[in-house]
Order: sequence, then C-alpha cells, then structure tokens
Amino acid sequence: MDEVSWLERLELFRWPLLAALVASLVLPAIGTFLFVRRASFHGIVLPQFAAAGVVFAYAVLGWWIETIGLGGLSLEDALHDPHAASTFGLVWGAVFTVMGILLLVAAGRRGGAEIARAAGGFAVASALVLVLGRLSPLGRGPVDELLQGEVLGVGFHDFEVLGIALGVAGALLFWFGRDLLLVSYDRETARVLGKRVTAFEVLFQGIVGLAIAAGTLTLGPVLVFGLLVLPPLAARPWARSMGAFVGLSIAIGAASALLGEAASLEWDLPLGPSVVLAAAACLVPTVFARRGG
Repeated sequence: MDEVSWLERLELFRWPLLAALVASLVLPAIGTFLFVRRASFHGIVLPQFAAAGVVFAYAVLGWWIETIGLGGLSLEDALHDPHAASTFGLVWGAVFTVMGILLLVAAGRRGGAEIARAAGGFAVASALVLVLGRLSPLGRGPVDELLQGEVLGVGFHDFEVLGIALGVAGALLFWFGRDLLLVSYDRETARVLGKRVTAFEVLFQGIVGLAIAAGTLTLGPVLVFGLLVLPPLAARPWARSMGAFVGLSIAIGAASALLGEAASLEWDLPLGPSVVLAAAACLVPTVFARRGG
C-alpha cells in the first residue's frame, strides 16, 4: 500500500476504522464493571460464545428461511442483504452470549475457581465455533475471517448495527452506572437502600450481552475481549476512583485503537489483533509501576 496516500487509506477503510474506534470507547467501560465484579474472565469467554452464536446463525440460515422465513427473503437475498444478515447474526450472537452468562453464573454457584470455569467455557465455545463453521453454507472463509480479526471489509451497514448497539449499551451504562456499581460492590447494601438488585443484574447482563454480540458480529472475538480486558488492566493501578478508572480505561482503549489502526494500515496487518497488541503495550508502564511500588 506504499503507493496509496494516508488520506486514501482512511477513506477506503473508514467504516472498519470507525467501528474499531467506537468499540474502543464503550467496551473498556464495560470491562471496568466486569473488573469490579471480579468477572474479568467473562470478557474472554463471552465473546467466544457470541462468535459461536454468529456462526450458528450462518449454519441455520438456510433451514430457518425454508421452515420459518425471514421477511420473505430467499437464502441468496438474505446473504446479500446487509440488514437481514446483520440482524439475524446479532440476535443469535446475543442469545449465545446470554447462554454463556447463565452457564458461568450457574457454575459459579457450585463453587470452584473462576479461571477454571472460564477455561472450560472457552473450550466449549471454541469447539462450537469450529463445529458450526463446518455446517455453514458459506464455508469456512467467513468463520476464519471472524476469528482472525480480518475486519477491513466492514461496511456502512455493519457499522450502523454496531454503532446503534454500542450506543444503547453505553447510554444504559452511563445512566444507571451508580446503581450498577453499588449492586456490583455490595448487593446487601443495595437491597437495604431499596434498589431492585435483580432488575439491575438483568440490566447489566443485557448490556454485556448486547455489546459483546454486536462487537463480535462486526469485529470478531479477539478485538472484543482484548478491549474488554486489557485497557482496564492497564488503567487500574493509576486510578484513584471509579470515575477515573472508567475514564482512563476508555482513554487507553481509544489510544490503542488509533495506534493499532495506524499499524494495520501501514504494515498491512489484521486490524483486530493490531489493536489488541497496542492495548497490551499499554500494560508495560503498569508492570514497572508495580515493581517501583
């Protein structure tokens, strides 16, 4: 791409670049709440469940259209209709994400280490992705692109779905942030104060499910769990309040997106992994800070 100017590159790939940037502003904020709830490993497992849901959507699309129908579209029409394919994939990605949440919660009630539950869930979700990918009428190509973070083909409609979903998730997190934080820290105190703990739990899991499903559908699981986990990890040692924790996580996420995008365009690298590696680089000062402390 040496013969193409930077302005031309930005114009050519504006939608995937904007999609990654929007994700970097919302997912790290959600990741801070997972960190507070000591559920950071969910940020690794749930995107894989969402990926399984997206692949499942492709696998059953033909059967679904023949037996149930999809707005009167044929299989060929559905595959070429960005709204139909995105909506169908988003719904099933959200369903599988919620299923993953329920399985992790149920396993947590039985006891055991969180890392063990997360590892087991990740193994199951990864196996589902590979098995369901073989059943997809589109073949392995879209599945491989999803898993490898090759998202430079994201178009306006994909960005639209992601922007709306993350916009809703971010607005809900901002509006109910104080209550969600209280429920995350101390459920008993929240009950004493008259908070609807169960309702806020459902709301938070809904926010997580929506954001992860939309992010995975558009950008793939690697970028999603990278932005959920790494910016909060890099921000935590420097934050002295929850507000600072969220703000610094978002700033690190945005900086990671910009650096990763620049590297992806300059050296023809996959966008998702490039952003994740940029976020990982932000952990280096954290390591030295801990040694110094």
